[in-house]
Amino acid sequence: MEANRRNAKHSTGPKTDQGKARSSGNALRHGLSRPGPHDNAGGTALTQALLDRLAQEALSIEPAEVVQAKLELARIRAVRRDLLAAFLKAPDAKLRKRLRGLERYERAAFARQRRVMRARSR
Repeated sequence: MEANRRNAKHSTGPKTDQGKARSSGNALRHGLSRPGPHDNAGGTALTQALLDRLAQEALSIEPAEVVQAKLELARIRAVRRDLLAAFLKAPDAKLRKRLRGLERYERAAFARQRRVMRARSR
């Protein structure tokens, strides 16, 4: 346990001001670490289609939760589409790394959708 504590002291994040500034900007690179605006035309159309479909079914959850989960997945897929288009135009190791990094956000969004849908079936 003591060795683990000593090792943990070495991995506490960036030490320099430059490293801290770079690290703080990582989440802003694509904006997926925070909820996004859903006021675009595609988001509005998707929202309305989902609400219409959900209105036809008897639900034990708030339809807004289902819509929000679906919109988050749509937003991640749009970012992936744009990154993939840029990567295919000019393959780059940084773009490949960013594409792989999207998996984390997609997994979280799928998990959220599963939780919402499970709550729906209760």
